[in-house]
Amino acid sequence: MMLKVLLVAAIAAACTTRGGDMSAQPARKSPDWFAKGLVYQIQPRAFSPDGSLKGIEAKLPYIKELGVTVVYILPVFKMDEDMDKAFWSPRQIKSGFENPKNQYRIVDYFHVDAEYGTDADLKDLVAAAHRIGLKVIFDLVYFHFGPTAPFLKTHPEFAAWNADGSIRKGKWRFPQFDFTKPSVREYLKTNLVYLMAEFDCDGFRCDVGARIPLDFWCEARDRMEAFKPDSILLCEGGDPANQTKAFDADYGRFPSPELFGRNSGKSSARSLRSAWQKQAAVWADGARFVNHYENHDYATDVHPRRETTWTHAGVDQVLVYMFTLDGVPLLFNGNEFAEASPNHSMFGRTPLDWSAMDTPEGRSRTALVKKLVEMRRSLPVLTALNGREGLEWLDVSCERDATAFVRRAPGCRPVLVVQNWRSAPLDVSVLLTAQQEKGVAASSIQDGEPILAHLAERTGERSFRLGPYGYYVGFAGSEPGGKPVRESGKH
Repeated sequence: MMLKVLLVAAIAAACTTRGGDMSAQPARKSPDWFAKGLVYQIQPRAFSPDGSLKGIEAKLPYIKELGVTVVYILPVFKMDEDMDKAFWSPRQIKSGFENPKNQYRIVDYFHVDAEYGTDADLKDLVAAAHRIGLKVIFDLVYFHFGPTAPFLKTHPEFAAWNADGSIRKGKWRFPQFDFTKPSVREYLKTNLVYLMAEFDCDGFRCDVGARIPLDFWCEARDRMEAFKPDSILLCEGGDPANQTKAFDADYGRFPSPELFGRNSGKSSARSLRSAWQKQAAVWADGARFVNHYENHDYATDVHPRRETTWTHAGVDQVLVYMFTLDGVPLLFNGNEFAEASPNHSMFGRTPLDWSAMDTPEGRSRTALVKKLVEMRRSLPVLTALNGREGLEWLDVSCERDATAFVRRAPGCRPVLVVQNWRSAPLDVSVLLTAQQEKGVAASSIQDGEPILAHLAERTGERSFRLGPYGYYVGFAGSEPGGKPVRESGKH
């Protein structure tokens, strides 16, 4: 009883404060459909040929066939049309589209913007996704809103105001909600449940969630679970207290851009390991992260796109990392066929170049993604545990250029992942401590067919010769486990 009281008290404290060391607390348990899933982020203005919800619905079978299990759609609710650029974000102005309608500048949180279709279209989309086994999450934008939102006339207290009577703008120059007001919290929690009830969505990604008081999200979690117990919340931003109660994952863990290209001398492959270990040291035990290398923000702001600057082979390596690392992988629309339109922007219509699917690079990328999806689906060790219990980093002979880690879970054969992060061949030896010898056992880093490999040759019991951006994924123990994907050599 005392343990239960202490746990409740710890969760309550975590819901009122941010920061600090939460490593002694367990992360909340999430539904398997998310924890073992693959998320696909859709930017409607680019993904759908006509930018409509009906256009997205038509392509749901394609998404399902890739192996995706969760569709995450950027905001499609009514946007502000005010042309006063004092309330436009600098990015919006810089885009050159002269379009006031920003998906993250909402004036009506309950109804679909006509640009995308109707409320009925969104209901149809979610229903169609559910019929073929896909979950759907929406994007909540509760940090700020559009300056001409009708509720400002009836509820001016919803906004944060400056001492001089002007409306307070947030980081992106949109008016901010005032979360000190109970009426604001109730309005937004009512909206959240309405979206679940009216459109049957399965959860939410919370835009700049880390800038909103954590206790609000804990209250929102309670409201959600009372309506749909297996729903989820993802937070943009990161704080170790997030996942003790409110959130199922934090949105944002991806390899450092400095690993690639001319800036490679400023960073090393070891930075991947150190970043992971720093998080694991303070986050709730078993915390999850949504692993990605590109999203709507990066595709809008980072030009040339990462497909170009990191090279096709470099991005392939990142995908292997994303799918074997703990957490949940996320693909941004077009990643699965190496699409990298140079003019992509979330601020206007910049459709995907679907013809890229039929290029050698597009076909190669799609094949790799499908192999990775099947590997992750067939090997429970890759999805059973997150954080310290599920992943152990191993020393390697060339830590600036290569990484190695082992994924573990009870009842599963451990899986070893060795990767070369350079565009040149590399000889890599895995160096085990005495303690690691007991867990990995040198003799059980098995010979024979790897689970998945590219430009990888075993040169010894624990040594490998890896070609440019080569990788090796193989069993590293003798415990029973999932069925391997028999794939080796070039993909």
